[in-house]
Amino acid sequence: MATEENVVAVFEQFNAEGRDYVTLNDACNALAQWLASAWDRLEEGDAQLLMAVGATLWREGFSQR
Repeated sequence: MATEENVVAVFEQFNAEGRDYVTLNDACNALAQWLASAWDRLEEGDAQLLMAVGATLWREGFSQR
């Protein structure tokens, strides 16, 4: 079972290795597509959290432009 610490450790490892497989634009687009397709199956709190993640990705991508 994955824990928060396990997932963060994977993120940290990818960052340390320079493995960024997608651009922020690609990540925003992929998240938006998945979120739109899964919206009806998500609990309200989950949808709100994922929207916040998407907004953060968007803001970071916008600040890099």
